[in-house]
Amino acid sequence: MDWQEYQDIVGRIYEEAEGIGAVKKNITVPDRVTGQPRQIDTLVEIETKGHMVRMLVDAKFHKDPIDVKVVEEVTSLATAVRANKAIIVCANGWTAPAEKFAKFSGLDLRLVTIEDAIEFMDPDKWELCPACERDCIIMDHDGCLIIDELLFWWIAGQCRDCRAALAWCQECGQQILIPSGKSETCYCGHLWSNDGSEGMTLRLAKDDETIDI
Repeated sequence: MDWQEYQDIVGRIYEEAEGIGAVKKNITVPDRVTGQPRQIDTLVEIETKGHMVRMLVDAKFHKDPIDVKVVEEVTSLATAVRANKAIIVCANGWTAPAEKFAKFSGLDLRLVTIEDAIEFMDPDKWELCPACERDCIIMDHDGCLIIDELLFWWIAGQCRDCRAALAWCQECGQQILIPSGKSETCYCGHLWSNDGSEGMTLRLAKDDETIDI
C-alpha cells in the first residue's frame, strides 16, 4: 500500500460515516492570508444551526510514529484554511510529545493501521504481506482448470514491495506463502513457483503440466 491509497481509504472511511456531513477528498482551498491553494486530503463540512463547521482530516502514511513537527504543520494548515477542527489519521501512531501538543492544540489523533486499511478495502482481495509486512498482496491472479472432470481453481497474488507471493489452492484449501525465487508444494501436491517477476507458475501434481498464473 502506498500513501495515495492510504489517503484515499481514509477519505472513504469518513465518506461512509453516516450523518457526518459533506465530505470532499483531495481538494485545494485558498490560504486565508496569501490566497495560494492549499492541498487538503479530506474536508468535512457540517451545517448546524445556521453555521458551517469545517473539519480537516490529514492522512499520514509514515513508517515511524508522527512527531510534534507534523502536528504543528497540520495545526497551521487548519488555521490557514479556516478549519474549525483538525484530525490527523496515521498508520503507525505518534510520539508522546506529539500527543501532548495535539491535546493542547485541540487536534485529534486517530490510528488507522495498514491492516485496518486493507480490511476496509476488500479482505478477500487484499492481504498484508506476511513476509515483509510493509505492503499488501493484491489477490488478483485467479484461474481454473478441469482436472479429471472436476473443477480446480486458485487465487494468488504478489507483494508489490518484496515480491513474495501468496497462493490459495481451492482444491486442498491451503494458503501458501512463496518467497521471491522459491517454490512450495501445497497439500494436494501442486508445485507453486515464484521467480520474483510479474506472475507465478503452477505445476500440477498429476499430469506435470506447468501453467503461468
